Amino acid sequence: MKNKLRFKAKKNRAKIKLILGKNCLSNIHITYCLDKILSQKPNIKSVALYYPMFDEISPFSFIQYFNLYNFKLALPIICNQTKNLIFKEWDLKQDLKKGKLGNLEPFENSISILPQVLIVPMLAFDKNLYRIGYGGGYYDKAINKLRVYSNTEKKDFITIGLAYSGQETKSIPYESHDEQLDYIITEKELLSRVNKS
Repeated sequence: MKNKLRFKAKKNRAKIKLILGKNCLSNIHITYCLDKILSQKPNIKSVALYYPMFDEISPFSFIQYFNLYNFKLALPIICNQTKNLIFKEWDLKQDLKKGKLGNLEPFENSISILPQVLIVPMLAFDKNLYRIGYGGGYYDKAINKLRVYSNTEKKDFITIGLAYSGQETKSIPYESHDEQLDYIITEKELLSRVNKS
């Protein structure tokens, strides 16, 4: 069932990107959404973006905002030993290499960080803030580990999905290992499970 949904979602996202473009988020909308999410979290100082590939909406329009507040930036890489996502500091000037999945990523000898904000790509999402990715489970595992670590250390940790509004689907089939996101930002709205009663 998920594979069928993935196939349809890939085609759908490609069509949307042709119409809207990958940089369809205005600076005003970005500032509004991130202010709303982060205004109550002054201790958050690090964020992991992703390097967009295929038809993913670009998170790079967020960089100006994060630089303004001196956030450390990071990008994910797949660790050779564990096959899990780890996050490496990225200062925009660093050279990147092609990763296992075709994305650009920092070199393994870059400084590792544990991000307090994780920006997450997706193929589709629903109103309950479940997402569907490419099927490797990398982000679900990373989110779970970062949530456990943050709870243990009593640190803030937030997940923000990034998608076109047209990627919303009625319902994502989910299993026990699938992680709900805290927020999803589209070009039209900010969805939140944090403030739901």
